[in-house]
Amino acid sequence: MTAVQVEPTTPPAGRTPGRRLAAGRRKLTMPALHVLFVAAILGVWQYASGRWIDPLLVASPSTIAVRLYQWLGNGTLWQNLRPTLIALLAGFVIGVIVALAAAVLFVEVAPLGRFFETYILALGAVPFVALAPLLIIWFGLGLEPKIVVAALTTFCSFFANAFTGLRETSPDLLELGRILHASRRQRLTKIQFWDAMPYLISGVKQSLPRAVFAVIVIEFLASNKGLGYLITSSGNNLDMPGLFGAVLVLVIVTQGLLFLVRLAEQRLLVWQPRERR
Repeated sequence: MTAVQVEPTTPPAGRTPGRRLAAGRRKLTMPALHVLFVAAILGVWQYASGRWIDPLLVASPSTIAVRLYQWLGNGTLWQNLRPTLIALLAGFVIGVIVALAAAVLFVEVAPLGRFFETYILALGAVPFVALAPLLIIWFGLGLEPKIVVAALTTFCSFFANAFTGLRETSPDLLELGRILHASRRQRLTKIQFWDAMPYLISGVKQSLPRAVFAVIVIEFLASNKGLGYLITSSGNNLDMPGLFGAVLVLVIVTQGLLFLVRLAEQRLLVWQPRERR
């Protein structure tokens, strides 16, 4: 009987422990660099405060942290963060849904799209925050004017991306759908929607910061609650730690929402090459 030699099987390419470990290290390297960079800026800022920087004009990180801790303790932060988040998310969702519905309608009914495209794109050039006094007269000082201006700003910013993405669907994919006898709904949901996904994600990333800006401006002008009101009232009282703290919270909220969008982008665009994500 002859012995049969069995050659050791090699693990598939891209799945070896060494490559997985290297990929894990790469994923951890970038967040670590960001943490070190922010820590270095805060350290230099804290050291310069009182030496090269007048603390009455620019608050130090330590005083900002103390003020945020006080706001967390007495509920001031949440009382002002909550209305801003509600107005922002409500207006943003409404604007995205209406813009996507309009883009689908104009793509499906091409003559209607060609007629109204010019007007909607021209509407995007209108600074809706300039309409703040009128919206306040119409809706009062509550959430309504902030929701309206956030929805209008989101609509105009998101529509251009959605309309372009749905209209620029690959002809080869549409031809494939016709060959497979796909219905109009199937072509829209299974071909056009996914082919336009990069445009839709880009539209979300562009319109979200603009919606934040619109809401904050409304709160600057006339509001008794919100992060914009907190920034304005802190500035009027020469409360530099409060002013910088409110701005810091606004930046964290905006970046947190964009981070969630980027996570969704990685899941939704998993079919794309990594270099294009």
